[in-house]
Amino acid sequence: MNNPLVSIIMPAFNVEKYISESIESVINQTYKNWELIIIDDGSSDKTYEIIKEFELRDNRIKPIFRKNNSGRPSIAKNEAYEKIKGEFIAFLDSDDLWLENKLEIQVNMMINNDCKLCYTGGFIIDSNGNEIDNFLPKYKNGYIFKHLLFHYEINNQSVLITKDVFKKFNENLIIGEDYNLFMNIAFNYNICNIKEKLIKYRIHKKSITRKNYDLSNGTLFTLKELNNKYEIFKKYPFEYIYCFIKTYRFKIFNKLKRNSN
Repeated sequence: MNNPLVSIIMPAFNVEKYISESIESVINQTYKNWELIIIDDGSSDKTYEIIKEFELRDNRIKPIFRKNNSGRPSIAKNEAYEKIKGEFIAFLDSDDLWLENKLEIQVNMMINNDCKLCYTGGFIIDSNGNEIDNFLPKYKNGYIFKHLLFHYEINNQSVLITKDVFKKFNENLIIGEDYNLFMNIAFNYNICNIKEKLIKYRIHKKSITRKNYDLSNGTLFTLKELNNKYEIFKKYPFEYIYCFIKTYRFKIFNKLKRNSN
Protein backbone atom coordinates (compact mmCIF):
# COMPACT_ATOMS: atom_id res chain seq x y z
CA MET A 1 0.00 0.00 0.00
CA ASN A 2 2.70 2.45 -1.03
CA ASN A 3 0.51 4.66 -3.21
CA PRO A 4 -3.13 4.12 -2.21
CA LEU A 5 -5.96 5.85 -4.04
CA VAL A 6 -7.66 8.61 -2.06
CA SER A 7 -11.32 9.32 -2.86
CA ILE A 8 -12.29 12.91 -2.09
CA ILE A 9 -15.94 13.83 -1.54
CA MET A 10 -16.88 17.45 -2.31
CA PRO A 11 -20.51 18.61 -2.00
CA ALA A 12 -21.32 21.83 -3.87
CA PHE A 13 -24.28 24.19 -4.00
CA ASN A 14 -24.18 27.69 -5.52
CA VAL A 15 -20.47 28.20 -4.85
CA GLU A 16 -19.38 29.81 -8.12
CA LYS A 17 -17.27 32.30 -6.13
CA TYR A 18 -15.18 29.66 -4.35
CA ILE A 19 -15.27 26.25 -6.03
CA SER A 20 -12.53 26.85 -8.60
CA GLU A 21 -10.04 27.63 -5.85
CA SER A 22 -11.15 24.58 -3.86
CA ILE A 23 -10.72 22.25 -6.84
CA GLU A 24 -7.34 23.81 -7.66
CA SER A 25 -6.18 23.06 -4.11
CA VAL A 26 -6.82 19.37 -4.85
CA ILE A 27 -5.19 19.44 -8.29
CA ASN A 28 -2.10 21.09 -6.75
CA GLN A 29 -1.59 18.35 -4.17
CA THR A 30 1.91 16.85 -4.11
CA TYR A 31 0.16 13.49 -3.69
CA LYS A 32 -1.28 12.65 -7.08
CA ASN A 33 -3.20 9.37 -6.70
CA TRP A 34 -6.67 10.71 -5.97
CA GLU A 35 -10.14 10.94 -7.42
CA LEU A 36 -12.39 13.92 -6.73
CA ILE A 37 -16.10 13.19 -6.61
CA ILE A 38 -18.01 16.48 -6.75
CA ILE A 39 -21.72 16.36 -6.00
CA ASP A 40 -23.46 19.44 -7.41
CA ASP A 41 -26.62 19.60 -5.32
CA GLY A 42 -28.88 21.36 -7.84
CA SER A 43 -26.96 24.63 -8.13
CA SER A 44 -28.67 27.53 -9.90
CA ASP A 45 -25.58 29.69 -10.48
CA LYS A 46 -22.48 28.91 -12.60
CA THR A 47 -21.27 26.08 -10.36
CA TYR A 48 -22.33 23.48 -12.96
CA GLU A 49 -20.36 25.13 -15.76
CA ILE A 50 -17.24 25.48 -13.60
CA ILE A 51 -17.33 21.82 -12.61
CA LYS A 52 -17.77 20.72 -16.24
CA GLU A 53 -14.70 22.75 -17.25
CA PHE A 54 -12.59 21.01 -14.60
CA GLU A 55 -13.98 17.61 -15.60
CA LEU A 56 -12.69 18.13 -19.14
CA ARG A 57 -9.34 19.29 -17.81
CA ASP A 58 -8.64 16.39 -15.43
CA ASN A 59 -10.09 12.87 -15.69
CA ARG A 60 -9.60 12.34 -11.95
CA ILE A 61 -12.53 14.72 -11.40
CA LYS A 62 -15.81 12.80 -11.43
CA PRO A 63 -18.91 14.95 -10.98
CA ILE A 64 -22.44 13.98 -10.01
CA PHE A 65 -25.18 16.44 -10.91
CA ARG A 66 -28.42 16.44 -8.94
CA LYS A 67 -31.44 18.08 -10.59
CA ASN A 68 -32.93 19.33 -7.33
CA ASN A 69 -31.33 20.61 -4.16
CA SER A 70 -31.56 18.08 -1.35
CA GLY A 71 -31.49 20.65 1.45
CA ARG A 72 -29.15 18.43 3.44
CA PRO A 73 -25.41 17.86 2.88
CA SER A 74 -25.79 14.26 4.08
CA ILE A 75 -28.07 13.39 1.15
CA ALA A 76 -25.73 14.93 -1.40
CA LYS A 77 -22.66 13.26 0.11
CA ASN A 78 -24.35 9.88 0.11
CA GLU A 79 -24.67 10.14 -3.68
CA ALA A 80 -20.92 9.44 -3.75
CA TYR A 81 -21.05 6.43 -1.42
CA GLU A 82 -21.33 3.72 -4.10
CA LYS A 83 -18.89 5.41 -6.45
CA ILE A 84 -15.76 5.71 -4.32
CA LYS A 85 -12.88 3.43 -5.25
CA GLY A 86 -10.15 4.63 -2.90
CA GLU A 87 -8.60 2.87 0.06
CA PHE A 88 -8.78 6.20 1.88
CA ILE A 89 -11.63 8.74 1.96
CA ALA A 90 -11.19 12.50 2.40
CA PHE A 91 -13.69 15.35 2.62
CA LEU A 92 -13.47 18.90 1.30
CA ASP A 93 -16.29 21.42 1.10
CA SER A 94 -16.43 23.49 -2.07
CA ASP A 95 -15.51 26.75 -0.34
CA ASP A 96 -12.56 25.43 1.68
CA LEU A 97 -8.94 24.74 0.73
CA TRP A 98 -6.08 22.32 1.29
CA LEU A 99 -2.42 23.20 1.51
CA GLU A 100 -0.52 21.40 -1.23
CA ASN A 101 1.17 18.76 0.97
CA LYS A 102 -1.94 17.88 2.99
CA LEU A 103 -2.68 14.50 1.43
CA GLU A 104 0.97 13.42 1.19
CA ILE A 105 1.59 14.00 4.90
CA GLN A 106 -1.69 12.37 5.92
CA VAL A 107 -1.37 9.28 3.74
CA ASN A 108 2.11 8.63 5.12
CA MET A 109 0.79 9.04 8.66
CA MET A 110 -2.06 6.58 8.03
CA ILE A 111 0.20 3.99 6.42
CA ASN A 112 2.71 4.10 9.27
CA ASN A 113 0.26 4.19 12.18
CA ASP A 114 -2.53 1.97 13.43
CA CYS A 115 -5.45 4.37 13.17
CA LYS A 116 -8.67 4.60 11.18
CA LEU A 117 -9.04 8.37 11.13
CA CYS A 118 -6.48 11.16 10.88
CA TYR A 119 -7.10 14.90 11.23
CA THR A 120 -4.97 18.04 11.15
CA GLY A 121 -4.82 21.66 12.18
CA GLY A 122 -5.55 24.56 9.89
CA PHE A 123 -6.25 28.21 9.26
CA ILE A 124 -9.64 29.94 9.49
CA ILE A 125 -10.14 32.39 6.63
CA ASP A 126 -12.82 34.91 5.71
CA SER A 127 -14.77 35.21 2.47
CA ASN A 128 -11.81 36.95 0.82
CA GLY A 129 -9.24 34.37 1.93
CA ASN A 130 -7.75 36.46 4.73
CA GLU A 131 -6.56 34.53 7.78
CA ILE A 132 -8.60 35.37 10.88
CA ASP A 133 -7.54 32.54 13.19
CA ASN A 134 -5.84 29.14 13.27
CA PHE A 135 -6.02 25.90 15.22
CA LEU A 136 -3.96 22.81 16.02
CA PRO A 137 -4.93 19.44 17.49
CA LYS A 138 -4.43 19.23 21.25
CA TYR A 139 -4.86 15.51 21.88
CA LYS A 140 -2.36 12.68 21.64
CA ASN A 141 -2.81 9.87 19.15
CA GLY A 142 -4.79 6.85 20.30
CA TYR A 143 -8.21 6.23 21.80
CA ILE A 144 -9.56 9.74 22.45
CA PHE A 145 -13.34 9.30 22.37
CA LYS A 146 -13.99 10.61 25.88
CA HIS A 147 -11.78 13.63 25.21
CA LEU A 148 -13.80 14.44 22.10
CA LEU A 149 -16.94 14.48 24.25
CA PHE A 150 -15.31 17.13 26.39
CA HIS A 151 -13.87 19.14 23.51
CA TYR A 152 -14.45 18.18 19.88
CA GLU A 153 -11.51 19.32 17.77
CA ILE A 154 -11.92 17.45 14.45
CA ASN A 155 -12.47 19.69 11.43
CA ASN A 156 -14.26 17.83 8.64
CA GLN A 157 -12.05 19.29 5.89
CA SER A 158 -8.93 17.88 7.53
CA VAL A 159 -10.12 14.29 7.91
CA LEU A 160 -8.78 11.19 6.18
CA ILE A 161 -10.36 7.82 6.99
CA THR A 162 -9.94 4.26 5.81
CA LYS A 163 -12.60 2.92 3.47
CA ASP A 164 -13.58 0.08 5.81
CA VAL A 165 -14.99 2.53 8.40
CA PHE A 166 -16.78 4.77 5.90
CA LYS A 167 -20.54 4.45 6.29
CA LYS A 168 -23.36 6.41 4.73
CA PHE A 169 -24.10 9.70 6.43
CA ASN A 170 -27.24 9.88 8.55
CA GLU A 171 -29.80 11.65 6.38
CA ASN A 172 -31.98 12.53 9.38
CA LEU A 173 -29.50 15.26 10.23
CA ILE A 174 -29.77 18.73 8.72
CA ILE A 175 -26.25 19.58 9.91
CA GLY A 176 -23.72 17.55 11.86
CA GLU A 177 -23.57 14.42 9.72
CA ASP A 178 -19.76 14.50 9.80
CA TYR A 179 -19.72 14.72 13.63
CA ASN A 180 -22.06 11.73 13.70
CA LEU A 181 -19.82 9.60 11.49
CA PHE A 182 -16.53 10.60 13.10
CA MET A 183 -17.75 10.12 16.68
CA ASN A 184 -18.95 6.63 15.80
CA ILE A 185 -15.51 5.88 14.38
CA ALA A 186 -13.81 7.42 17.41
CA PHE A 187 -15.71 5.20 19.81
CA ASN A 188 -14.52 2.05 18.07
CA TYR A 189 -11.00 2.84 16.87
CA ASN A 190 -7.76 4.68 17.53
CA ILE A 191 -7.42 8.11 15.96
CA CYS A 192 -4.29 10.01 15.00
CA ASN A 193 -3.64 13.66 14.22
CA ILE A 194 -0.99 15.82 12.63
CA LYS A 195 -0.04 18.95 14.51
CA GLU A 196 0.38 21.02 11.39
CA LYS A 197 -1.92 23.56 9.71
CA LEU A 198 -2.81 21.82 6.45
CA ILE A 199 -6.24 23.23 5.56
CA LYS A 200 -7.99 26.57 5.16
CA TYR A 201 -11.51 26.58 6.58
CA ARG A 202 -13.66 29.43 5.29
CA ILE A 203 -16.19 31.34 7.39
CA HIS A 204 -18.72 33.44 5.48
CA LYS A 205 -22.39 34.38 5.55
CA LYS A 206 -23.50 31.36 3.53
CA SER A 207 -21.58 28.82 5.64
CA ILE A 208 -24.07 26.17 6.66
CA THR A 209 -22.40 25.78 10.06
CA ARG A 210 -23.63 29.27 10.91
CA LYS A 211 -27.03 27.67 11.50
CA ASN A 212 -26.08 26.95 15.06
CA TYR A 213 -29.50 25.81 16.21
CA ASP A 214 -29.55 22.93 13.71
CA LEU A 215 -25.93 22.14 14.53
CA SER A 216 -26.85 21.75 18.19
CA ASN A 217 -29.72 19.44 17.29
CA GLY A 218 -27.31 17.32 15.27
CA THR A 219 -24.93 17.00 18.20
CA LEU A 220 -27.72 16.08 20.61
CA PHE A 221 -29.03 13.49 18.12
CA THR A 222 -25.58 11.91 17.93
CA LEU A 223 -25.17 11.83 21.71
CA LYS A 224 -28.48 9.99 22.05
CA GLU A 225 -27.58 7.59 19.24
CA LEU A 226 -24.17 6.81 20.75
CA ASN A 227 -25.71 6.22 24.16
CA ASN A 228 -28.31 3.85 22.69
CA LYS A 229 -25.63 1.90 20.83
CA TYR A 230 -22.73 1.94 23.27
CA GLU A 231 -24.11 3.13 26.65
CA ILE A 232 -21.57 5.94 26.72
CA PHE A 233 -23.27 7.59 29.70
CA LYS A 234 -22.29 4.59 31.84
CA LYS A 235 -18.75 4.57 30.49
CA TYR A 236 -18.07 8.32 30.50
CA PRO A 237 -20.72 9.99 32.70
CA PHE A 238 -18.87 13.24 33.40
CA GLU A 239 -17.88 13.83 29.78
CA TYR A 240 -21.36 12.88 28.53
CA ILE A 241 -23.16 15.24 30.92
CA TYR A 242 -20.72 18.06 30.18
CA CYS A 243 -21.20 17.67 26.41
CA PHE A 244 -24.98 17.45 26.70
CA ILE A 245 -25.33 20.52 28.92
CA LYS A 246 -22.92 22.60 26.84
CA THR A 247 -24.73 21.69 23.62
CA TYR A 248 -28.21 22.20 25.06
CA ARG A 249 -27.29 25.64 26.42
CA PHE A 250 -25.87 26.53 23.01
CA LYS A 251 -29.12 25.39 21.39
CA ILE A 252 -31.33 27.46 23.70
CA PHE A 253 -29.12 30.53 23.31
CA ASN A 254 -29.32 30.36 19.53
CA LYS A 255 -33.07 29.68 19.59
CA LEU A 256 -33.61 32.83 21.66
CA LYS A 257 -31.26 34.78 19.41
CA ARG A 258 -33.08 33.56 16.30
CA ASN A 259 -36.49 34.42 17.73
CA SER A 260 -35.38 37.93 18.66
CA ASN A 261 -34.27 38.74 15.10
